[in-house]
Amino acid sequence: MLRRINRWARVKSHPADAVSTLTSKLPATYQPIIRPLIERQSELFGVPESAFTGGDSGPHARSSFPTEEDVVDAEIYAFGSVLIILCVSEALRLSHERNDEGEIVTTEEKDCRVRLTYAVPFVEDPDVAEFERIIAEVWRGIEFRDPPSRSRRLREMAQGKPNTTRLPTDGELDAAEALSDKSVRRLAIAIKSSSGLLLSDAPKQIPPKERGRIDAIVQLLIDKELVDTEIVVICRDSSAQVNRVATADVLNGLDEQGVRCACGRPLSEEKHEKALSVTDFARSMLDGSAWLSVLVLRHLLNFGVPIHSIRMEQEYSGEEVDCVAEIYGRLVLFELKDKEFNLGNAYSFGAKVGIFRPDVPVIVTTEKVGADARDHFARSAVADRRSRRYATEGPVGDGGIKFIEGLDSLKAGIEGIITEIAGAALAPQLRSALSFSSAHPAALLAAWAGVERSSTPE
Repeated sequence: MLRRINRWARVKSHPADAVSTLTSKLPATYQPIIRPLIERQSELFGVPESAFTGGDSGPHARSSFPTEEDVVDAEIYAFGSVLIILCVSEALRLSHERNDEGEIVTTEEKDCRVRLTYAVPFVEDPDVAEFERIIAEVWRGIEFRDPPSRSRRLREMAQGKPNTTRLPTDGELDAAEALSDKSVRRLAIAIKSSSGLLLSDAPKQIPPKERGRIDAIVQLLIDKELVDTEIVVICRDSSAQVNRVATADVLNGLDEQGVRCACGRPLSEEKHEKALSVTDFARSMLDGSAWLSVLVLRHLLNFGVPIHSIRMEQEYSGEEVDCVAEIYGRLVLFELKDKEFNLGNAYSFGAKVGIFRPDVPVIVTTEKVGADARDHFARSAVADRRSRRYATEGPVGDGGIKFIEGLDSLKAGIEGIITEIAGAALAPQLRSALSFSSAHPAALLAAWAGVERSSTPE
């Protein structure tokens, strides 16, 4: 599990040696990484530390890692299992305005910022109140804020359509968990398809090895409000179902009202059997495998993806989309199947990938991805790699389709995808900070050449 948490603040100015001052104020539980690296390299190369801490230009320029901002100083702290990346940026902003005389006047304004990035290997938010409190002692009056979540890719894809995704209820979560059991799901589908199923026929709907727990399965469906029980009246002469009532007690009342079977007997004298029927709630959970969507949504939320960055079971550009989420700026498209994912499904999913161009396409199936579908994706991957050659952002992992096969792999599969995306999102901030621990090779060799040695070669 890996999460990225970003916080930033704008300040009037940076104190002299702000990062060094911060490091000196922090308890020993915060282990700096960049400064010790610089000190060790300085010892090994025998050159001054200025060869590593110099700016982006000059005789001791740092390595030219790309940065998102004009970073002037940085440090990385290890705090238990949390990695804290601190970047201090400073940029000169120019603005052009006309004065009262109509002349264009250029003004300069220094934009100073402090950005914190937390790499967190667990779901809960880290306790970094102490760290941010000490930062406030160095940068007086600093106030951190969370960057706005824009979900740009989602907005482009949605083209103005509102997001109808909502948090699942406790009942929906319980029902989805129950239906994740294949035997429970098969029985529920059989009851739904038959418009009512005699309890005596229920064991025939599940595999023989599972029939020993039929009573527990039926009770689970009842407890989760997916199935109701009723009494079916069966004519002893024709063996036809002639009526259904909620309980056997209702039959006595019908007898008193003169209701009879077609054969003439009172209903209470006919054969009675208990039957199962699905509820409207069960239909809503089974139709379109909505229960699977609920499970996927639950895992995304539990791993830190906000609800406004997820869209479930919506239609865009004439295509039905099971789930799409924007995770750390990357668009992830999920295709959900409660069956084996075959070649026909592969063609359909390939069309969606071509339309929406997700950064990470994901197939979730309760069974397997068929060999013919895998072969199709392997052939398509060659052309896809050619198109990615000109992409502005690198792919997550190998850039190919991710497969999550079987519900036992669902949680770990989603966690792995989010971790991979978080790692790709954390890389730029980490590279930016690490650039302060490495001098440019030419500058380093120039410094090495100027070092006085105790002995001169003969």
